[in-house]
Amino acid sequence: MNKKSGFTLAEVLVTLMIIGVIAAMTIPSLMQSTAQQEYKAAFKKAVSMINQAVTLNYALDGRDATDYTGASFFDLMTQRLNVMSSTAGSSELYTADGMYFKAQGGTSCAIAKGSGADNICAEVIVDVNGVKGPNKYTTATDAVYDIFTIAVYPQKALPGNDVQSQVLYGDTK
Repeated sequence: MNKKSGFTLAEVLVTLMIIGVIAAMTIPSLMQSTAQQEYKAAFKKAVSMINQAVTLNYALDGRDATDYTGASFFDLMTQRLNVMSSTAGSSELYTADGMYFKAQGGTSCAIAKGSGADNICAEVIVDVNGVKGPNKYTTATDAVYDIFTIAVYPQKALPGNDVQSQVLYGDTK
């Protein structure tokens, strides 16, 4: 008697089906977590880019963000960022790495040169992945999307609100 041992076709199919069900349950949450980490890293880069633009402008021209308040902050961004395309009338631009920036007005920052909430020179809306989706504002730390707000003070830029500060730093600053 010659008996061969091995797996039957049914056993192999059941095993593959179990692996498929487990993969179908875990891969979507893994992909969402990966996308959120990408958005966080890109937001950190965007804040750094705006900080570098403000610092470089101060170093080269001796002018801080108080000279570029509100929508005129667009002028500073076009001078100091690596701009691929821009629309002056709407204060929008795209950088070489695919980020979308839009400068908006802030409150009066020329009164006192500090970092208080009442002396924001400009606000910049940034979509860290440009025209790609999901194109939603980040409003909670557990659901990070691709649109953020950056508050520009006379000599620095910070996340635009407490939630985005928590996303970036992991605590409130």
